[in-house]
Amino acid sequence: MTDQRNNHLIGNGLSREAVKFIAILTMTGNHAAAALLPPGLPRSLLVNIGYFTAAVMCFFLAEGFRYTSSKRRYGERLLFGAVLSQLPFFLVFRLMTFNMMFTLLLCFLLLVVRTDDRFAGKRLVLGILIVFASGLCDWPVMAPLFTLLFWNAGEDWEARKKACWYVVILYAVFTFVSVCGLLLSPVEALIHTVLSSAGPAAACLTILFLYNGKETKRIGRAGKAQKWFFYLYYPAHLLVIGLIKMAMVL
Repeated sequence: MTDQRNNHLIGNGLSREAVKFIAILTMTGNHAAAALLPPGLPRSLLVNIGYFTAAVMCFFLAEGFRYTSSKRRYGERLLFGAVLSQLPFFLVFRLMTFNMMFTLLLCFLLLVVRTDDRFAGKRLVLGILIVFASGLCDWPVMAPLFTLLFWNAGEDWEARKKACWYVVILYAVFTFVSVCGLLLSPVEALIHTVLSSAGPAAACLTILFLYNGKETKRIGRAGKAQKWFFYLYYPAHLLVIGLIKMAMVL
């Protein structure tokens, strides 16, 4: 896999932390724009660019699941982040749905079912139930399917390229169907789909041609802080945006 990746890599590529940092920036812009900016070009650009993040999250969840030293602790961190993020998520979006960390927790459970022999014979039923349960969360249905596609692709670059194609197509189809006729005319829905698909497409191009598969190893407290950063950043940035939103209406 390393040789395959290097054959397609642009320059030295980006480390895992660098790609995650880009995902965090685009996510923050997406949430801030959606919550604080009026309709218009700046809001639209930031929101659409922010769709970069979900596919990256799903990819790194699948990769992390493959290499983690403790799946139990991995799941516990996701649960902790999900619970901690729910109130800030509601403050920002005022939606009676569960936040993206809950979605990622379901993606994690989907991989548990996919790989644990104790669920042999029940995988299809349990998998369908988990995908349906994601309908109560942010990025419903798509995120679990993205994760499964990335997991099944493994470390083979050609398989990963196919998975990326499927991710972009799945996103485009899901987006078009969800807005066409209900919120937008067919032409408007098509334009919206093309523009918003730029985020997932950019994520997949980054995974294929920029991500070098390396991580910045830190030990001791720095390593622990690195491991927990996203789980704490996600609720923290939502809380800040939520408080700003509340202050703007006072």
